[in-house]
Formats: sequence, C-alpha cells, structure tokens
Amino acid sequence: MGNQLTAPVPASRLAQRLGVPMQGTDANILHVASLDAVSAGTLCFSRAPVAGTIAAGAVVIAPAGNAPEGGAILHADNPRLFFARALHLLAAEPGFSMPDTAPNIDPTAVIAPTAVIGRGVRIGPRTVISHHVVIGDGATIGADCYIKSNTVIGEPGFGFERDENGVPIRLLHLGSVVIGDRVELGSLNTVCNATLGNTIVEDDVKTDDHVHIAHNCRVRRGALLTACAELSGGVDIGEFAWVGPNSSIMQKAVLGPRAFVGIGSNVTRSVEADAVVAGNPARQLRKAE
Repeated sequence: MGNQLTAPVPASRLAQRLGVPMQGTDANILHVASLDAVSAGTLCFSRAPVAGTIAAGAVVIAPAGNAPEGGAILHADNPRLFFARALHLLAAEPGFSMPDTAPNIDPTAVIAPTAVIGRGVRIGPRTVISHHVVIGDGATIGADCYIKSNTVIGEPGFGFERDENGVPIRLLHLGSVVIGDRVELGSLNTVCNATLGNTIVEDDVKTDDHVHIAHNCRVRRGALLTACAELSGGVDIGEFAWVGPNSSIMQKAVLGPRAFVGIGSNVTRSVEADAVVAGNPARQLRKAE
C-alpha cells in the first residue's frame, strides 16, 4: 500500500541520518520492501551479511558484507532496529505515498451506516459490511463477503524492535490486506496490515468471532478458523485447514492443507498436510483419513 517514497532519498543521506557507515554506491532509495522482493531502488534489511545475490541498485541495512552492484550497504549490528528507525525517518521526510482516493464500493454491496471505510478501499459485489466495522486505507475485499460487526481490517499489526536501552521501537506496517471472494469474518476479528506486501485471506475462508490474523499471514482457500484462534505474524494456513477454538499458531509456522488443530492448542512448529495435532505444545496425533 504505502511502500513507495514521494521523492528519492540518496543512501548516503539516510546513512547520515541513521549515524551508520555506508559501503558501496550512493544509490537512490525509491521504495522499501522485504529482502525477498528487492529491486533497484529498494531499501531492505538483512540480519546476515549480504552476499552477491541482492538485486543491483538495492540499498541494504545489514552487517558488513558485499554491497550490491550499483547499490549500498548501511552497516548495522542490529539491522531490524535500524530498518525500523529508517522507516520512521523516511515517513517524516519525504514521506510514503498513501491512498488518497475515495473508496471504490460496488453498488450492490451493503455497508452499515456506522462502518468506517478508509481511502482507496475496494469492496466487491454483494459484500455485506456490518455495524462498526473499520476497514483501513488501501484494503481490498472481494465479492459475496460477509464482515460481521466490530471487526477491524487493515490497521497496523504488532511489530517492535527494542533499542539499545530496551525501549520498544515500532516497525511501521506499510502493507495492506487483500481478502478474496465469499469470505466470512466473524465479529471482533482483527486482520492486520502486512509489514510490507499484503496480509492475504483467500476465497471461501470462514472465521468465527474473536479471531486474530496478524501481519503477513496467508490464510488459504476454504480454511476455517474458530472462536478465539490466534495467528501470529507470517503464519501460512493451508487450504481447507481447521484451527480449533482458543488455539495459537507461532509466527511463521506453516499448516499444510487439511491440517486439523485441536481445541486450545499451542502450535510451535509447522504441521504436515492432513495431520491432526493437539496439546501444548501441539503434537501430531494421527493423519486424517
């Protein structure tokens, strides 16, 4: 949604503002992205020293390593912390491009008068948005969806990095949320913006009340998330999977297609396709027949 800068920023200027040394070419920063989505003009970060595989013209906040061809490394012992600081500096000057257009709502959609719809939001045909729903800037919701009351879609997720004094520094979430067709979200759900890129809820997903979907999650087609299920950042839920009530899924865990998570489980590692898991920590009980 908002990862494009309103004006180029030289890498040397950002290094000066951060108080870190720069190695390489003084490339212009045009946008920010994750390490796996870099291109010329990208600012990203890497916890490990940079090898020669980074796209030419990129600017990377990382420990000392090899600068990208035509790009630069900004040296930092804690790259994620300095990336968080860089985002705040860039947000202040020159700023990120944010949606500034009116929502694009299909005339057949039904929107409750108490709903709050942000700038640049797109809502598809026959979708129903209930009372007191909040949809943040730039989110996309497909056709034939039903969003129950008091659900929040597309506000920042929970991401912090502690500074040298232990003070938490917010990592700005500049991504958005994309929701497919025929999705039903229960009351008091939260679907958070991605840090960079999109949090994605695919077609035919259904969630119960009080479900939390954190930043950068992907909930794949036909999955069911029951009451009080919690997905931490970057979780990938496979097609037609079932997540039981009061379950928590550890960040970046992957649930395979048709996986089944029992009630009250704490999933701390990835789960195979068709596996039935339960417990704290969750253990595989069997494969579904």
